[in-house]
Amino acid sequence: MTRRDLTLAVICAAAGCAALGALVLVYGTKAALPYGALPGIAAATLLLWTLSCWPRSRERLARPSVLVGGLSLITTVVSDPPAAPGGAVWRLAEMAVLLVFLAVVARWGPLRQATAAGGVAGAAVVAWTLPLVPEPSLLSLAGAAAFWSLPVLGAAVIGGYPRLVEHRRCRLVIEIRRSQQLELARDLHDFVAHDISGIVAQAQAARFVAESDPGQARPALERIERAGLNALASMDRTVRMLHEANGNDIEPLPGVDQLPSLIERFTSAGAAEARLAMPSGALGSLSRETSSTAYRLVVEALTNVRRHAPGATRVEVTLTPARTATDRTPAIEIQVVNNAATTPTTSAVTAPTTATTSAPATPLTTTPAPAITPTTPSSRIRPKRDGHGGRGLTALRERVHTAGGTLSYGPYEGGWRVRAVLPQTRTLPQESS
Repeated sequence: MTRRDLTLAVICAAAGCAALGALVLVYGTKAALPYGALPGIAAATLLLWTLSCWPRSRERLARPSVLVGGLSLITTVVSDPPAAPGGAVWRLAEMAVLLVFLAVVARWGPLRQATAAGGVAGAAVVAWTLPLVPEPSLLSLAGAAAFWSLPVLGAAVIGGYPRLVEHRRCRLVIEIRRSQQLELARDLHDFVAHDISGIVAQAQAARFVAESDPGQARPALERIERAGLNALASMDRTVRMLHEANGNDIEPLPGVDQLPSLIERFTSAGAAEARLAMPSGALGSLSRETSSTAYRLVVEALTNVRRHAPGATRVEVTLTPARTATDRTPAIEIQVVNNAATTPTTSAVTAPTTATTSAPATPLTTTPAPAITPTTPSSRIRPKRDGHGGRGLTALRERVHTAGGTLSYGPYEGGWRVRAVLPQTRTLPQESS
């Protein structure tokens, strides 16, 4: 509490004591004071302090409200009710002030203190008419308490609903920020990590090759340069995405149309020969989300081959039309298979997959792998692993499921296979009747 707030609190307390003293002088003794005068003056004093220190007082109003509400309850229990008509005017004004305090505390008070203040002040408002009920019975007392519980509930709703809305808004902001962080992490993992792992593989190969054949170091350095430029382009795209508010000016994420260049870069970077087979009409048959997800899947699978299966010599990437067995909707199946068993950091968990039936056989466009530059055996240039990782396939499975597809991965014919089925928005040309 600041010095100014403390000074105002002392002034308000002095004003309350002065008002009480004036009433005692008017009525002669303290016992002759009007019914509810003492809690009414306390409530008025607290209201004066609240208004003079607003808005700082709104978050510190819970404890004083407990004291005022408790004083009101004590007055209800121990004081004799007035005999003259209109003798409870002080208490009626006090209840109005308590309802205001209840709404303010429910809106801005700390949660635990607001609960205690609401309970005490609400009980004071509910019970204040019970001594005034003529010929009290259980039914009449219950009716009076139920009637005055309505304004208590109304004050709690008036103060609590905006608080609930603000809480949900804060939670939504936190969730959005978290989703943005996860999206950024996935972009860095899917695109930048792939190029950097290629740089590491090329640098290790160049280090060994330079000893026996220095002429092979120059092509390796050129490939390292291209991979570095690709990594920088991915980082630039991510940074622009963070700076742009609406994202309209951001270039679209890579899709299946860039798979041939991806396969070529992967093959030129190591000893594994990658081949791509996909329908000639696949480039225009997928939505942007499906195309981007398919590209991410292939990138993740190739990165895992490079990191966890250095002994692999062949990687087959195939995209084939398919239909789901449940509703026969058009889909596309993506498979990435290598011929060497991997040693993933995560256990081989297979996600539940939707049964699919392949579409009729169609001519495929095959992208052959470029010639591989002889390098040192892969066992000599295997990248060192630090024990981190294992999140790529899990995050990819979540992305595939979000896109409405299914993903499975695990050992396959002595190697490793990643398989996904993604929905399409338009029918592939080969499937058209």
